Amino acid sequence: MGMVHIGLDIGTTHIVMTVLDLEQGRLLPAISLANPQFQTGEPYAHAQDPHAIEQAVRTLLGTISSPIASICVTGQVHGILYHDASGSAVSPLYTWLDRRAMEKVDGIDSQQLLYEKTGALLPSGYGLLAHYANRRLNNVPPHATGFCGILEYITGRLVGCVIEKSDPSCLGPFGSFDPITSTFDERVLTEVFGTQEKRFLLASKPFELAGYTSDGVAVTYPVGDNQAGFFGLVSDWPHSALVSMGTSGQISLFSTNTQCPSSMELRPFLGQGYLHVGATLTAGKAYETVHHFIASIIRSAGVEISDEAVFDLMKREGSANGIPGSLTVDTRFNGSRKNPNVRGAISSIQMDNLTLGNLVVGTIDGIVAELYQFGLDSRQVFQQIERVVATGSSVRKNPLFVEALHRNFKLPTTIAQVDDGAGFGAALIGAVATGALSIPQAKSVVGSMIGS
Repeated sequence: MGMVHIGLDIGTTHIVMTVLDLEQGRLLPAISLANPQFQTGEPYAHAQDPHAIEQAVRTLLGTISSPIASICVTGQVHGILYHDASGSAVSPLYTWLDRRAMEKVDGIDSQQLLYEKTGALLPSGYGLLAHYANRRLNNVPPHATGFCGILEYITGRLVGCVIEKSDPSCLGPFGSFDPITSTFDERVLTEVFGTQEKRFLLASKPFELAGYTSDGVAVTYPVGDNQAGFFGLVSDWPHSALVSMGTSGQISLFSTNTQCPSSMELRPFLGQGYLHVGATLTAGKAYETVHHFIASIIRSAGVEISDEAVFDLMKREGSANGIPGSLTVDTRFNGSRKNPNVRGAISSIQMDNLTLGNLVVGTIDGIVAELYQFGLDSRQVFQQIERVVATGSSVRKNPLFVEALHRNFKLPTTIAQVDDGAGFGAALIGAVATGALSIPQAKSVVGSMIGS
């Protein structure tokens, strides 16, 4: 085995390492470690331990016996953590699921107050809004000299310094970032930082190196998991829609057009154009919610059953007895990015259709339909789409999700059989950053490995 390129995907539930061996033309099996929630005692918090994440990353890297050519960090965006002058974390990581911005202080929540002050409506979980909320909640650590996302933090720890830049794909999720000019809204920065120094992260160039590890390994500036996943899973950018089914759901459409529907986000894509992205707050989480409901009914009857057995039951009943369209399920159980207070619903209930199979199929159709609607909103771009590339454990393990994609999109669908698409994309980005591949060569690698 020759030199390898490493993609590190710091997800909400797992930290995954992808190893790309270009000399052998293969991906090694991905290795992952759990990334559990960290309890802060705050009812609105969703937090994780940045020190444990760093240790997990170093543990994963320690398993590599081959020489490493590059490392690129990707993963969850939107959240923040605070660090001291040395770059060490002095707070938990407040993730994208954190809802501190919805806590009222003096009768108004931070999301609404920031909107009234600046006209910028930032979704709950976005980094600048989280800091604004922490200031109002008196929750900024006294020794903090700055804050960043977990991707910038881990990249900085790898190169041994606080990094001052990040790829624009990581800056957008902090909020009020213009993907066209690669700058933050000064009004929002002034309000968010108050009398503090409002200098913040700058945009790096596409495929730019952040530095080197103590062992001389090249480390790129981090890239958001959405862009890394698209780079790693799609070879025909203008004619493919990437549908991601994880804890949340996303549909990504490539375009050089900066005009994006208001329901979607315009995200920079490695200097090559933009992604029009429709993102939901629930996908796998919505399915898990129904799973918990079914499990609670069974267990309340005194029947012991494992979680895996409940998932098997749902799949079996959905396949055998679920009738598409019988029940309509709105799966916005945790709100939407534009409206965090909206909630889901089950409708079209009749005397004879409230069955387990119909509930399962209706939930899956609801998850996919929310993503398909984004495609309809981006009609000019979507009409060029000729195929769907789907990724995530749901579509790999459950044929009901694949059937729902066919039902809604009515397009040929490729299921990406890769352990971690974002990690693979990050490894490819590292290869491009170090000159091991050109962008066209990277797309050819994707086409040959993914078939997309």
